[in-house]
Amino acid sequence: MEKQITAVIVGAGNRADVYSKLALNYPEKLKIVGIVDPDTVRTKIMAEKYGVSEENCFKSVEEFVKHDKMADAVINGTMDHLHVETSIPVLKKGYDLLLEKPFAVNEDELRKLVKVANEEKRKVLICHVLRYTPFYSAIKKHVLNGEIGDIISIEMCEHVSYHHMAVSYVRGKWASEKECHAPMLLAKCCHDIDLMMWMMKGTNPKSVVSFGDDFQFVPSKKPEGAGTRCMKDCPHMEDCRYSAYSHYILKPKRWWQYTWKCLEGEENVTLERQKESMATDNPYGRCVWDCERDGNVDHQSVIVNFENGATGTFNLVGGAAEAERNIHIVGTHGEIKGTFEKSKYIVRRIKPGSENDYVEDEYDLNITGDMTGAHGGHGGGDLRLAADFVDYLNGNEPSISCTEINDSTVSHLVVFAADRSRRNGTIEKINL
Repeated sequence: MEKQITAVIVGAGNRADVYSKLALNYPEKLKIVGIVDPDTVRTKIMAEKYGVSEENCFKSVEEFVKHDKMADAVINGTMDHLHVETSIPVLKKGYDLLLEKPFAVNEDELRKLVKVANEEKRKVLICHVLRYTPFYSAIKKHVLNGEIGDIISIEMCEHVSYHHMAVSYVRGKWASEKECHAPMLLAKCCHDIDLMMWMMKGTNPKSVVSFGDDFQFVPSKKPEGAGTRCMKDCPHMEDCRYSAYSHYILKPKRWWQYTWKCLEGEENVTLERQKESMATDNPYGRCVWDCERDGNVDHQSVIVNFENGATGTFNLVGGAAEAERNIHIVGTHGEIKGTFEKSKYIVRRIKPGSENDYVEDEYDLNITGDMTGAHGGHGGGDLRLAADFVDYLNGNEPSISCTEINDSTVSHLVVFAADRSRRNGTIEKINL
């Protein structure tokens, strides 16, 4: 019988909660035994949810590591810029680590954390959850089986829905590099660049070029006469596509983990209290054209040149009507083309002389549930990743989706180089 893995949550936010739910669904696999977070309200909520005693709740990593080692691992869900400084002490204490992406916000931090993880001989998995979805893992198996031959080109795109863009990257905590210390390509799309590197595993990225800007959310695009807060002084409240009233009052549960965080300490919150919050001090009630984005992008294109001569392209577009990730891989023997949200893809194989000069098979994985991450699902990837982490710590052979820290380093370095290219107008070499 396999050992039950024990873990401590560091950063009691939404992402750590999502992975920790494995302990509720499969208590024989995982048990949460500690919480580390300076927010006492969040700590109390998580402690009650996972049955953690008050004596095992800590306000800081510094306080936590003074305690005797109390678990097998740490689940680190802190903000992006805190990942390295909160991970190094727990690695040195002897904990293995499940770490949210991006695991570092610059190259110096990245190399520092990788060095410590390797020196301490700790197991560190990075939460690139899309690798674990049935959609992308199925496509990876076709690639590994050689069904389309050698990859010539990968074309990928992510269309971020207008309401996701607003809640996370305009009004939310990932809007500004001053606050989260990460540009949008790193914060949102290191998932996607990781998928590209994963599909191309066996050849390294050589160079990258990138272009992007903030097209839509600059002050000059603000509608005439618009106010500073949607529900306080704006005549466009009912018809604006970014109205806080439409996004968060009419649909209060869609992004609740972000929009109502400021009301977490209150009991029996009414609709009127929510409206008052949006009209006064709730950051999600601000006009999107008044939010400080610090030069962050709402669209960006990336072209990667690989050492074997193949290329990969990725397009990020924020503000789309519908959230959608597409992938099109062209190889020497065929191609794979699919849409993540529809959980469908086609495999075409070149066959000269046939009716269409190719044959194809269509796959419908029939996946239901949250495909966007709005409710912590990511197309089935979240809990599969957590389960793989537990298996990994138990000494089992990791799955093909396993994203160990040394593997994840490649995609992070590509993202860092792509953003340098965007800012400087240069072609950047990838130094692995």
